[in-house]
Amino acid sequence: MIKSMDVLLRQWGQERAEPAREASVRSPLGDTEQWMGGGRSTGGSAGLGLASEYAQYSRVYQLVDEALQSLSDLREEGGLGGRGAVLYTLAKVRYVHVGEAPSVAAQLKELGISERTYRAQVDELHQALAVRLKGALRAGLAA
Repeated sequence: MIKSMDVLLRQWGQERAEPAREASVRSPLGDTEQWMGGGRSTGGSAGLGLASEYAQYSRVYQLVDEALQSLSDLREEGGLGGRGAVLYTLAKVRYVHVGEAPSVAAQLKELGISERTYRAQVDELHQALAVRLKGALRAGLAA
């Protein structure tokens, strides 16, 4: 297990389970333009209403989430294919929860694997994530 990857994945899981909430309110100026500029819209959806709420994720969450999702990419595209999907599922089971973390035994039961396989997959997940994050950081610094 790579401790730094475990810390990042715990933060990712916590934000995924309970994201910060942001709310926005429609601008009265926008309503005025709608009425005076192009007229009232017809048909379609009613829009967002008076206020809308959305999840606000940190940059760390976004970076880790992109790296985890890239694990499932096809091998030709640099991903791990089906193996990456298994590791992504492991990450969700191990790190995404509200409140107290489920026991290892409960995780093993949900995943349907042995403890030895579980430990090997956690190591593989951490190593694959470290490689992808290192690549993402290098690409970000080069840009």
